[in-house]
Amino acid sequence: MRIAELINRTTLFDRLLLVFMVFVTGAAIVLVPLYLPHGGQVRIEVDNKLLYKLPINEDKTIPIGGLVVEIRAGKVRVADSDCPGKICVKQGWIDSGAIICLPKRVVITVEGTAAAPKGVDATT
Repeated sequence: MRIAELINRTTLFDRLLLVFMVFVTGAAIVLVPLYLPHGGQVRIEVDNKLLYKLPINEDKTIPIGGLVVEIRAGKVRVADSDCPGKICVKQGWIDSGAIICLPKRVVITVEGTAAAPKGVDATT
């Protein structure tokens, strides 16, 4: 089907819905990083058990059951993994949010030191 035919088959509501969805997506890309707390500590959990709680400003390399977690310059990443797909490695450096390795059941979370803003959070 050609693009012109596709456009002719859409209604005004379809077009308004598309514009609204593009706007919401753009706003989320801009606003969500503002509400995520930026690093103070790195929490590393395996099978829902806290293994490490480390300051993000101290450079360290930590091997954890097939993963190599690296903390450097106020950021954290999974430097190497023996998992298929290596999705956690491809995520790269983060200074807020989390890295999750499902095959190894590892969750690496960056927690902020300041109190989170009240009322609106990153999920909202």
